[in-house]
Amino acid sequence: MSHTAGEIGSWIYFIIGVCVVYEVVSRYVFNSPTHWVEEMSRLGMVWGTFLILATCLSRRQLITITIVSQALGPRARFMQELVIFVLFTLLAGVIAWYGIESMIQTISVNRRTNTTLSLPYWIFYLPIVLGFVLFLLQALAEIGAMLLTGHRLKPGFGQEEI
Repeated sequence: MSHTAGEIGSWIYFIIGVCVVYEVVSRYVFNSPTHWVEEMSRLGMVWGTFLILATCLSRRQLITITIVSQALGPRARFMQELVIFVLFTLLAGVIAWYGIESMIQTISVNRRTNTTLSLPYWIFYLPIVLGFVLFLLQALAEIGAMLLTGHRLKPGFGQEEI
C-alpha cells in the first residue's frame, strides 16, 4: 500500500509541474491567466506530500541526524531504531486521530476555501489522515519485522553521500 501511495504522490507532483507550466505559458504568452492552477497545485502538494510519507519511511529516505547513531554499536543502533519506530507509530496515530476530528468538523460546518473554486476543506484534511495512517501501518510493519527477525531488514538510517 505504501509503495502504491508513493507512486500516486509522485505522479501528483508531476501533474503539478505540468499545470504550472501551463499557467506560465497561459499567463505570459497568451496573457490569459487561469483561476484554478494555484489552488489545485496547493491541493496537489498536500496530497502528494502526505501520500509519499510511508514510502519514504519504507525506503529509509527521511531526513535524519546521525550524530548519535554513528557513535553506537550495532545492537544499540538496532534498539535506537526500534524506539524511533515506536515513537513514529505513536505520533502518526495522534496526527491521524486529530486529522479525522478536523475533517469531520469541517464537513459538519461545510467549510470551503475562499476562492473561485470554493473547494470543500475536508479534501485538504483527507490526505493527512490517509498519509499518517499509511505511515503508522508502515512503522508497525517495520517494528514487527525487527522483532520477528531480530535485525533490520533494510539498512538503517544513515548518512547519504553528497
